[in-house]
Amino acid sequence: MGSVLSPVMVGRREQLAALHAGLDAAVAGHGSTFVVIGEPGVGKTRLLREVRRCAVERGMAALVGRAVETAVPLPFRPIGEALLAACRSERVGEDPAVAPFRSALGCLVPEWSTPDTVGYEVSLLHVAEGFLRIARGLGGAGGAVVVLDDLQWADGESLAVLEYLADNVSAEPVLVVGATRSDPTSLRVGALIAMVDRRVASLLELSRLTPEQSVEMTRHCLGDARIPAEVLQLVIDRADGLPFFVEELLAALENDGALVRHGEQWVAEHPAVRAPVSFAESVRRRIGLLTPAAREVLVDAALLGRRIDPDLLATVAGADPVAVGEALQAAERRLLVEIHDCGFRFRHALTRDAVLADLPPGDRSARARRVLDRLETADSNLLSESPEVLADLAETAMRHDVAVAHLLEVGRRALRQGALTSAESAQRRALELSRGTELELEAAEALVETLGVAGRADDTFPLGEVLLARFDSSAGALDPDGSRRGAVHLALGRAAVAGTDWALAAAHLGAAGRHGAGPDLAARLNALRAVVALGEGQLDDAGRLAAEAVDAAERAGVPDLLCEALLVHGRCARIRNHEVAECAFERARTVAREAGLAHREARALAELGSVHAYRGLVTRLLEARRLAEACGAPETEAVAENHLAVAAWTRGDVDDILVHAAAVLQLARRYRLGLLVPAALIHQACAHAMRGDSAAVDALLAEAAPQITEEATQRISMHAHVRALCALAHDDLATAAREFAVAEDIVLSERPTAMPPLASMAVLLRALDGVDPRQAAMDLRRRACAGPLLEAVLAAAQAVALGRRGDHVAAASAMSSALLEMELNPFVHAVVARLVAPHATAEGWGEPMRWLDAALATFEARGLRRPAGACRALRRGGPIGGRQPGAITSRERDVLLLVAEGLPNRTIAERLYLSSRTVEKHVERLLAKTGSSNRAQLATYALRQDENT
Repeated sequence: MGSVLSPVMVGRREQLAALHAGLDAAVAGHGSTFVVIGEPGVGKTRLLREVRRCAVERGMAALVGRAVETAVPLPFRPIGEALLAACRSERVGEDPAVAPFRSALGCLVPEWSTPDTVGYEVSLLHVAEGFLRIARGLGGAGGAVVVLDDLQWADGESLAVLEYLADNVSAEPVLVVGATRSDPTSLRVGALIAMVDRRVASLLELSRLTPEQSVEMTRHCLGDARIPAEVLQLVIDRADGLPFFVEELLAALENDGALVRHGEQWVAEHPAVRAPVSFAESVRRRIGLLTPAAREVLVDAALLGRRIDPDLLATVAGADPVAVGEALQAAERRLLVEIHDCGFRFRHALTRDAVLADLPPGDRSARARRVLDRLETADSNLLSESPEVLADLAETAMRHDVAVAHLLEVGRRALRQGALTSAESAQRRALELSRGTELELEAAEALVETLGVAGRADDTFPLGEVLLARFDSSAGALDPDGSRRGAVHLALGRAAVAGTDWALAAAHLGAAGRHGAGPDLAARLNALRAVVALGEGQLDDAGRLAAEAVDAAERAGVPDLLCEALLVHGRCARIRNHEVAECAFERARTVAREAGLAHREARALAELGSVHAYRGLVTRLLEARRLAEACGAPETEAVAENHLAVAAWTRGDVDDILVHAAAVLQLARRYRLGLLVPAALIHQACAHAMRGDSAAVDALLAEAAPQITEEATQRISMHAHVRALCALAHDDLATAAREFAVAEDIVLSERPTAMPPLASMAVLLRALDGVDPRQAAMDLRRRACAGPLLEAVLAAAQAVALGRRGDHVAAASAMSSALLEMELNPFVHAVVARLVAPHATAEGWGEPMRWLDAALATFEARGLRRPAGACRALRRGGPIGGRQPGAITSRERDVLLLVAEGLPNRTIAERLYLSSRTVEKHVERLLAKTGSSNRAQLATYALRQDENT
């Protein structure tokens, strides 16, 4: 069997951080000891490999050894292994500090043994000190790490050496890390814990992965291709959060041909589970130690699922309860089962699988039928409380009709809880088992509903269209009142909404309304129609429909319906009032949490995060992404990633923008999520714009532009956040001004659903040219809710106007507040400072030199030569605090530098966003101030000044 390994460690951030800190301290000469503890398969060895890898990458020496399980422990086994490996690669014996201990270490290193040392009585103290000196010598100035694994099998001598190291390593450049299984009854483990209790070692406990982390690890193992829901659910159910089992299960599925990759997706070909070979053999060996009667009890227990109710087990096994209890206690002693709640359970889900694996198929089916028959006649809560167990049992018994019925109940429960991955997994299994039977249609309808809620257009439409065709061809026999057809149209409408295909969504929602009835359906339709209206720019209709949906949902008292309506209501309110939107989203989250609706809670968190994104806050969005991935809601996951890209843009973090934009693009293309594809492309273009990479910007916009012809918000971003910013990265003020003006026109002539903050830069540029910004600012605020960055740009525009009117104190205060708000995005901060500083200098207000220093540092750090050069030129301009007779102002300095390049007045005017007449006046004043008689002499003067500086 091949191996499917995760390229990254999942769920071990705290432990890795502690060990990295230990490595740092060791390099600085302050050693430490860590004891890593956890059950088998939890990832101890992988963590130790990661520590070793990090140490080697830092240039540190690594000594690695492990204990092994033997009938008689071999003295110094892990210590000797680490030492021998070091001696093979290094000439450690020549170290003078080690020389006095060569005789003692001769029992571990054969070439150090001499005739004089034969029969030499080994001193533990000398071995331990010699080993420590070797580690110190190998590490040198770079430090060393000692890694010892499987210490639950270590001999007493090795543990004594480890204890010595822990007591004496604090002043040495050595990190010591030992790993052991968690077994409170083991004396060896007790000795390691005693070191922790004495505070000479730190304890790092590894727990099992959460279901979300198991899903994340599965995605890392299988790469970027789409993974079927049933495989994700299988890993959650069977791997029990143990990383070793996650990798081994996936490897088994792939090698058995049950999981096959086709292009950009994995396909599950009747996935079946088998325990890893070594684990199954261990279980088989322990079962063999039980009595025949106990083994029979254990097999019946395995047929009933992982949890074991002793009384129920006695009923289905037809055995004496006392005998059943004794059998379970014997299995507990063999580490096959464990006490759990008021009963027992198999220690691992794969333990149960291994118990059943050795049964011949015919025997397994016969025993499953017997158990199922007894269950159906027994007075047991299992029939109503554990449909998934009964589904497994019925499938094993070849009672597929019973299995399908229980699987559909599992799917309904999971869907009510918002566990979309679990729901899809159960429904796909039901569909497969029901092929060619009367239940096939019901299973397909259930699956379509789940796929629609998940926003999975790629899967919803093919299956939904098949269902509609079957209803149509039955001439009303399968759907006499049209309600089944209406439910399918509703699911297809949801999928079309997720894909932002507004026309298709409206058509299916209209059909759903014609075929169905009832207040619940009306509320759901209104909520979805509100999203369609919002997407089509019909904001008034969207708000009205959303409010009606909330009212109807409150009357119906259905939590899922209320969450959906509140989320739509918040999205409509967000356009003009963030506080109202935030209240709606927060209420939706509360309702979702109280009702256990994971997918609705994830979406509420994503929408809350959208309100916070332009403040650079990401906590809600990270929660939303994690929860959406765990419950199988890819649309919500993509929305969260999209807003994380916005938050990264707000912080000016180019690398983070590209990471999140790539994630959005992958999800949006995989699940056909409409406008999120161009949104991701625009995010990527924004990042490259702030780097001044014009070629990358042009390529990305060429791909994005055809997809956003009707979307106002994205077109505003394309002009203001991409093209204009890219121009500013090259200090091309004229091009930037034109692009900002186009963005402003879109804002004022259309109805964007969100306001990209740099749409307000057009107001600032006009203020710099002498236009009062107040009316334009009011017009922008009326179109959509203004965020903090947009308001900061408008405040800078107002500062310019105040400075021009002579109110220098108010101008300085307004500009200071504006720049403070912009500090989150260093690039925007630098651009605004570079634009406003020359005017503040000329008019004698604010701190333009300090602003230019900060802007210069930002531009230089990003390698933006032209704006950095402009800042340096402006810093060499006129004095701050007012003009002096004969001094060259900053604006005149701009003109002078461009004259030196040989540019005519019209081109200079375009570059500096000035009129040609203004440039002519500046040139006349420069000729007078420099004593030059023509432009050639002006150019010579400029070059001479540049050389002098």
